[in-house]
Amino acid sequence: MNAHLRRRLSAFLLMASAGTAYAVPPAATDALLTHTLTNGEARPLAALAALRIHNGAVSYRYVGGFARKNGADVTPVHSDTLFRIASVSKFVTTIGLMQLVDQGRIDLDADASKYLGFQLRNPDFPDTPITTRMLLSHTASIADADDYVIPADHTVSEFFDASRRPGAANYHFLPGRKPGSWFSYCNLCYGLVGTMIERVSGERFDLYQQKHVLTPLGIDGGYDPALLSHPERLATLYHHTATGYEAAKDSDTHFAPEASAQYRIGTNATIFSPQGGLRISLDGLYRLSQFVFGNGTLQGVKVLSSQSLQTMLHSGWHYDGHNGEGPYPIASYGLATIQLTGARDPSGHPTTPWRGYQGGLVGHLGDAYGLRSGFWLNPATRDGYLFIADGFPEDGKEKPGKISSFTNVEEEIFSALSNAGSVSGTVQ
Repeated sequence: MNAHLRRRLSAFLLMASAGTAYAVPPAATDALLTHTLTNGEARPLAALAALRIHNGAVSYRYVGGFARKNGADVTPVHSDTLFRIASVSKFVTTIGLMQLVDQGRIDLDADASKYLGFQLRNPDFPDTPITTRMLLSHTASIADADDYVIPADHTVSEFFDASRRPGAANYHFLPGRKPGSWFSYCNLCYGLVGTMIERVSGERFDLYQQKHVLTPLGIDGGYDPALLSHPERLATLYHHTATGYEAAKDSDTHFAPEASAQYRIGTNATIFSPQGGLRISLDGLYRLSQFVFGNGTLQGVKVLSSQSLQTMLHSGWHYDGHNGEGPYPIASYGLATIQLTGARDPSGHPTTPWRGYQGGLVGHLGDAYGLRSGFWLNPATRDGYLFIADGFPEDGKEKPGKISSFTNVEEEIFSALSNAGSVSGTVQ
């Protein structure tokens, strides 16, 4: 990079970090995000795809890096490249669950045990039901512990077998935490939600989601790589180590189905990873944003009632300094949604994704297998910030953010998109 370009880029970075209202030209935003792609971490990221929505429409798009790499054979990223999107999946899983609420088949505040087929109780509070709302809001007093996926020939009830005792690595309750009183981020809760969807609907989780959520929304993707309509679009997720890119997920091109013909519906949806296993593209995230801006309807197709969508988006838990824990920028949570209010999260950082942020964003983050993703919308203004970044270092070795609990890369993406111009720009 020559000195002139370096000075210009430094000026743009400073301007973006200051949160100015000045609209950066698309080429300059391209330069900012290319800098993030190549310099945002200790080593270059593998891929970065980002989208800025303004007044409901795409105002800026960036796509750079590679989806797969095998020696000299490199497959570039496109806006329709499918990534295992991590915990943004929870939002889509919850749409499926809330459809059953709309149909009167699930009550958010009823005992979840009636939908799971076994008694779910924290042994320290045997008389306190754990509800579906608690599962969706991470307030169920359930912990991931040593794992939150169990093989297909087992049942999710085994996670809570009486032989698992407090203090053991495989104990999945939070001792002394009354259900409904404490926030603790929990992936296993969404494995339970997926299993509930199966038992109530009578349909296998991944097929239910495909039929009732993804297809009506016109979203290409799915939960089982073996069943994708366009497997050639699937990206490999990478960790970037000192010895190079190491495939962490979806590196195989010949996947075995997640469920065998003997799988019993309603026993163990964890095999489909309802908490993080959705494969979706930047284009798919955009269609998901339009569903939100359409208040549950997209292009005339009603997928969810406006009441259920609003229930998802609005906070049911606020961090008050002594009612939760966690490393993420979460100080307010709804049903599979995080509200970035600016309040301080349990780690003490403000939930502000860029300097000068004025609030209003709701959505979810993703963090798994070397990938970070963001699905963030302001329903009131119809603005959006969508991104997928792949090729992070191993967990715990990422560059921390400067102002929040987001990583440095996420803050740089937010800052660049917050100032993006109104003309689309793309790097291939």
